[in-house]
Amino acid sequence: MTSLSIKWRISLWISAVLIAVITIISVVAYNEFEESHLRSLDQTITAMAEGIVASLDNISNKEKWTEEVSQLTGGLDKKSSFFYRIWLDGSSSDLLTGQGPDSEQDRRLHELSEQNKPAIENYTFANIGVSGSEYRAVWMRHKINGDVVNIAVAGSSHFTYHEMHEFLRLLLILGAALIIGSIIATVWTVRCCLLPIEIAAKRLQNITHPKIRDVVFDNAKAPKELSPFIKALNDMLSRLDRVLQQQKQFTSDAAHELRTPLSLAKSTLQAAQILQSERERYMAAINDTLEDIERMEKIIQQMLILAHMDEMGQDDTNNEEVQLDVLLRELAETYRKKMELSGGKVILENIPDTTVHGNIDELIRLFSNVLDNAAKYGPPNGTIRISLENNSNNHISINIHDEGGSIPPESLPHLFDRFYRVDPSRSKKTGGAGLGLAIAREIAIRHKGDISITSDPSSGTLVSIQLARN
Repeated sequence: MTSLSIKWRISLWISAVLIAVITIISVVAYNEFEESHLRSLDQTITAMAEGIVASLDNISNKEKWTEEVSQLTGGLDKKSSFFYRIWLDGSSSDLLTGQGPDSEQDRRLHELSEQNKPAIENYTFANIGVSGSEYRAVWMRHKINGDVVNIAVAGSSHFTYHEMHEFLRLLLILGAALIIGSIIATVWTVRCCLLPIEIAAKRLQNITHPKIRDVVFDNAKAPKELSPFIKALNDMLSRLDRVLQQQKQFTSDAAHELRTPLSLAKSTLQAAQILQSERERYMAAINDTLEDIERMEKIIQQMLILAHMDEMGQDDTNNEEVQLDVLLRELAETYRKKMELSGGKVILENIPDTTVHGNIDELIRLFSNVLDNAAKYGPPNGTIRISLENNSNNHISINIHDEGGSIPPESLPHLFDRFYRVDPSRSKKTGGAGLGLAIAREIAIRHKGDISITSDPSSGTLVSIQLARN
């Protein structure tokens, strides 16, 4: 069975069930047919035997009794299919027989086994004769005047068994036809049901990377039960195409981001090598090169962080109890010192005692990335406000607001894309590599939360971070 395809496995199992059901129905129908035909014959011979018992009152008048018994059993008619035998217990001779003492019917009645002898005032049935000459007999024993009289009446059951054989033949023909038809119908039905899966498998085998977005499985001809499978397959291919496109864009952006500082470092060193400059210019070239290298190190570090989080998945966060209000106060103090150098400040608003479960290093990176952006893109003498509030849906919101508000509306949906930067020139003077917010969102999602940004020149930029309480 292990080497068979699922189509044939299902077909064989359904066919086996159908064969079992048809066999059971045929056996039950045959037994019912046999019982109904034999029941009718049994009633007839039982009535004849009971009539003979009733006639025993006239046993003293042999001629009259013989005539009465013959009339009851049709014994006077040589073509009658019924015959009888009457004898006393312990007697070797019969009181009365039908069809003659040496006839075939009489010999058959003498074949009645003593093992089937009924109790007095009772009766039993037996099948006698051979194939082609079958008889159904009833044997009664009745006590009269101190003697026990045995009455056996038999009738031909050849016609009954002939009808039963014909019925059995009909059952075999119909059963075989039903089984063959059921197997064919089952195989065809299973094949039709699995055909969409087979077609999907062939299409998947022929997919190449650029064509993923063009592959759409039409589920119009698929059975209703397979529609969720087709829909899930289409959704999976869409997600796969989106991931591949993001990976392609990620690779392109990463190469561009790393190529720029490499080119600058290379040109700086080449210029320092060609020019006969004084020590200060050599030091300036070295410093510029180190700055470009540090930028590349930061980009590579951020890429490694994202790759590490992608590999671990959302359910692999090291949960520990984190005092969120203490963490925010420590970060606010750190950034307050940085902001004071440019005339800015950091204000904590409404920071109640709050505890969450998560990875403290990741949470520090999350808030640091957001605060870095607020400090970098806000006005030099601006104010960063940090607030925390508990939501009714078992989540908490951490809001970080700066007074910049210079993000274009069309850029807001893409701020969390990897390597996305509002400034298309990607100058190192206008910001980092575009990975900080992408890392922040990944961390928020890993902590069963999310992050959103709104920006307007009149109200500034607000970053809202949602985290699960538990």
